[in-house]
Amino acid sequence: MNGALKEKLHAALPRAGAAASGLLLFAAFPPLEWRNAAWVALAPLLLAARFVSVRRAAFCALLAGALFWLASIAWLTRVTVVGWIILALYSALYFVPPAVLMSAWSARRGVRSGWSNLALMLLLAATWTGAEYLRATLFTGWPWNPLGATQYANLPLIQLARGGGVYAVSALVVWVNAALALTILRYLDVRGHWGRRPHPELMLGFLAVALAVVYGWRSVRADRAEGLPLRVAVIQPNIPQDEKWTAEKFEMIYGRLRTLTEQALRVGGSDLVVWPETAVPDDIRDSEASYGLAVEMVTNGAPLLVGSMDTEWLDEGPRYYNSSFLFDTNGMIVKGYDKRHLVIFGEYVPLQPFLPFVRALTPIQASFSPGHTSTVFRLDRPDVPFSALICFEDTVAPLAAESVRNGARVLFNQTNDAWFDPGWAPKQHMIQCVFRSVENAVPSVRCANTGISCFIDRRGRVHDVLDDGNGFTRVMGIRAAEVRVPPEDMPLTFYTRHGDLFAQACAGFGALALFFALRRGRDAGKKSE
Repeated sequence: MNGALKEKLHAALPRAGAAASGLLLFAAFPPLEWRNAAWVALAPLLLAARFVSVRRAAFCALLAGALFWLASIAWLTRVTVVGWIILALYSALYFVPPAVLMSAWSARRGVRSGWSNLALMLLLAATWTGAEYLRATLFTGWPWNPLGATQYANLPLIQLARGGGVYAVSALVVWVNAALALTILRYLDVRGHWGRRPHPELMLGFLAVALAVVYGWRSVRADRAEGLPLRVAVIQPNIPQDEKWTAEKFEMIYGRLRTLTEQALRVGGSDLVVWPETAVPDDIRDSEASYGLAVEMVTNGAPLLVGSMDTEWLDEGPRYYNSSFLFDTNGMIVKGYDKRHLVIFGEYVPLQPFLPFVRALTPIQASFSPGHTSTVFRLDRPDVPFSALICFEDTVAPLAAESVRNGARVLFNQTNDAWFDPGWAPKQHMIQCVFRSVENAVPSVRCANTGISCFIDRRGRVHDVLDDGNGFTRVMGIRAAEVRVPPEDMPLTFYTRHGDLFAQACAGFGALALFFALRRGRDAGKKSE
C-alpha cells in the first residue's frame, strides 16, 4: 500500500467511525428499535476522537449528529424540508462537547491509566447528559429523542428515571459506551496484550448496568396494583390532517366523534371519555355545533375531556389557544387548560413581526398563544385529580412534574400526530410519555387523533394499545381500560420534587471538564512552541 493511499485511509477512518455512530444511533430508535445498538453506538465516535485533533473531533461529532438527526426526524419533511434540515443541523451541535472532551483529554493524558479512564468515563457521561439537557432547555427546548429513551421497553432499567429523569438512563448508556471505547483503546495501546492488564473500565461499565437492573427489578416487584380504579375510554377518530379544518368535512368529523363515543358509552362503566387534541374542528366555546355535540355526549352519563381551539377576544384582536376542556354530566365546562409549550413553526412563528418571510417555513395560518399555568382537573366520581399535556408537552418533563407536584395523579396526553402519520414520529412520541410516568410514578393515558392511543402504568408498562390487531395503530376506534390512580398523599419521587437536578449537575461538571481540558491543551501547545 503506497503512502498516499495510507494517508487517505487514515483520514477517512475517523469519518467512517462518526458515520457508524450516527447510523447505529438511528437504528436504536424507531422505526428500527434495535435498542441494544445504543450501548455501542457512541463507541466508534469516541474512538475516532481519540486519534484526531480537537477541531477534527468536532467535525466528526457534527457528521455523526447530522446523520442521526436527518434520518431520525425525516418524518418532518411532511411539514417542512427547510425546517427539517435546520433542526437536524442544530441538534447535531450537541454531539460536539463529548467528542471534543475525548480528544482533548486523551491527547494530554493518554488511555493507559485505569483511574484516569474512569474519571474520563464519568465526565463523558456528564458531558453528553448535560448537552441533552441544554438541547431540551435552550430556545424553548427541543427534548426529542434523548439517548435514554431507546431503553423505554427495558422496565427495570428505566426505573432510574424516578431519580434523575430520562437523563439518568442516558448517562448510564454513555457510561457503557465510554467503557467499551476505552477498553478497546487500552488493548490497542498495549499492542494486543489483552490478558496482561486488568480492565476496570469494562468491568465497572457492566457493574453499573447490573446494579441498575437489580434496583429496578426490586422496585418493580415491590410495586402493587394499589390505588383508586378509574375506567377511561379514549376515542381515536383518525381524521387526516388535510381534512381536519375543511368545512365540507365538519359533519364527517362530528359523525365519527358521535359514533365512537356512543359505542364507548354502550360498553358502559366509563368514568371518563377522552377526545384527542383539537378533536372538534373549531372553537368549542363559540361553536353551537361543537358545544352541542359535547353536551349531547356527556348527558349520556360520563364526563368528557375535549381537545379544542379556544379564542380570547381582546381590543387588539383575537388571541388563540390550543386547549383542553372538561365537561361534566350536566353539560357544563368545569375547567380548562391552555397549552403552555408551543411547537415552533407548528403552532407559532417566531419573530414574525420582524421577519415576515419565516411564515413560508410553516403551513399554519395563525400563531397560538401559550398558556401560563398548569391545571389540575378533578372528577366527582371517582374523586380523581388529573392534568392534561397537549401534543408534544409530554416530551417536556418539567411540565409533567409540575402537574404532579400540584396534585395530579394521572396524566392525559391529548395529541394529533396526523401531521407525521404514517411514519415513525408517533412511536418516537409515545416513548417520551413512558418516562413521564416513570419519573413521577403516576399512570398516563394517551388519546390521539392518529398516532398511538394507549395506557401506561406508573412503572412504564405500555398496555391496551389501540390497533387493528396486527400492530397497525392508524385506525379509527375506541379503547377502554382501567387505570389505578395513586393516592393523593403518595410519596413524591425524587424527580418530581427536584426536577432536573441530576441533568443540571451533569451540565455543570461537563462544562468544567471541557474548560480545563481545552485550556490545558492550549497551554501545552504554547509550551511546545
